[in-house]
Amino acid sequence: MDRSWRLIWQTLLTLLGLTVTALACAQPFTLAQLQPATDPAPARLLAGDYAQRFVPIRGDQIQVIDRQAHWWRLTANQDVAANNAPQLVMSQPFRKAVSIWRPGDVEPVRRSVHGKAASFQHSSRFLVFPLDGGMRKGEVLYLRVLGSGMTTSTLQIEPLDTVHRQDMSHVALRSVVLTALGVISVLAFAFWIGLRERGYAFLCLTLLMQTFNLAVEGGEVRMISWFSDLMPDRRTNVVLNTAAVLASVRFLMFFLDLRVTQPRIARMLNVCSWLLGILLAISIFRTWRISASFGNVVLLVVIGATVYASAVAISRRQREAYFLMLAWTPLMAVLIVLVGSYQRWWPIYAWLEYAYPIGLVLGGLGLLMGLAAKLQQLRRDHDNAKHRATYDRLTSVMNRAAIEEGLRQAISDAHLNKRPLTVVFFDIDHFKRINDEHGHSAGDEALRTVAERTRNRLRATDLCGRYGGDEILVGLPGARLEQGLVVAEHLRRTISSNPPTVHGRMLPLSLSVGVAELRPGESFDQLLERADAALYASKAGGRDRVTVQRAAVGDVVI
Repeated sequence: MDRSWRLIWQTLLTLLGLTVTALACAQPFTLAQLQPATDPAPARLLAGDYAQRFVPIRGDQIQVIDRQAHWWRLTANQDVAANNAPQLVMSQPFRKAVSIWRPGDVEPVRRSVHGKAASFQHSSRFLVFPLDGGMRKGEVLYLRVLGSGMTTSTLQIEPLDTVHRQDMSHVALRSVVLTALGVISVLAFAFWIGLRERGYAFLCLTLLMQTFNLAVEGGEVRMISWFSDLMPDRRTNVVLNTAAVLASVRFLMFFLDLRVTQPRIARMLNVCSWLLGILLAISIFRTWRISASFGNVVLLVVIGATVYASAVAISRRQREAYFLMLAWTPLMAVLIVLVGSYQRWWPIYAWLEYAYPIGLVLGGLGLLMGLAAKLQQLRRDHDNAKHRATYDRLTSVMNRAAIEEGLRQAISDAHLNKRPLTVVFFDIDHFKRINDEHGHSAGDEALRTVAERTRNRLRATDLCGRYGGDEILVGLPGARLEQGLVVAEHLRRTISSNPPTVHGRMLPLSLSVGVAELRPGESFDQLLERADAALYASKAGGRDRVTVQRAAVGDVVI
């Protein structure tokens, strides 16, 4: 049994050794770093004076975090043919300035994303150094790297056509991402201007800060010369990221209405806002290594609060919380991995380069849709409230305040445009007797029937409202007195000839109606007074009739 286990372990170790050997052979070079870190004269270094101070390192990655110059030596493990135009490629070049010496070089090849050494022959994804003539096995290159940042760069030797293909893919994807973020930002800004909803302003500011930060770090804005001093400065990254997170916090509080729904979380996020504001103000003038770490810790707290607040909101069936979780869950997951990579809790994964901007686009689109849904619900609630404030709950026609306001405006328009206007004013005959003999439910049904039949026989531009009790006032813009008389008589006959049935019993109804046409210069009160006089003339004349007011006030003709 022991011999079997020993054989298994030996086999595994052999396979592991073969794998490591294969990987070492697959990598065309080895790296060594000058230790301790100094910045010697290149001539002495090329002469071999520091050869014994280069310490081999595993892998193909380099990192500079202390804003000092560091030297690496790259030694070819195998011949690199010159027929495919080999290039030494450094990934993640942000805020790094690199110089490369080959034996016999008088001047190095210098590259950086920004500044005088910027090369526009390739995209800003890589720093590319041509290896003219290829490399022979054992040949060395010396790299001097000056920069600051937590990002680890990878060195590779690639054919020129591969570099071009990767450049084209990178530029295409970055163009789509930045364009999408820009469009979403513009839409959010337009909605803010048009709707005056500050949530759109917070969303716009968040997206603009992140878009600009991506363009700075990715080098897309390096074509603008007056950004040359701003872009390499680490303060730019800290300031933009802090401003974006701060705007995101304010947007979150607005979007979930946390001050009302979850005041404890709102207080926590207010504390985070103050901390981010202080960090933002200080970072404008100076940053330290701890600045980014402090901001990352606050960001993790914000993410945790966001997840908790969203879960609580979902449990309370807040519709906007579903949009928030759907839009931000991928982005928050990427941010956690990204923060952990910067804090060196785990490696910086290559997929983060594109996962983060794509997450921003998806998050922005989702939140824009969620905000639109939230505002649509607010508009729906507003319309419902307006409907309740405008329409009578029993009859579903306008209430007194609404019919008065509408008719006053119609009278003003009629005077301004010199157009006719007629009002019809009526009530239900013996309405109190109906309530006393058949109950209030019968009276309510009578009112509903009369209001519904009245509304069904009017034009869309006509006005109809319950003026008080069983009185209903109708406004007919553009109608002469004779046309108003036809409407009133038709309505009276419809009600009297087809009485409603309540509780299985037929309920006879009749209307007393008064009709009056607007006179030049007449006010709402004067017109209503004449229509009311005509209504009471119908009652005095025996009810169930229409009276038209033609002459002076008080002179009623039936």
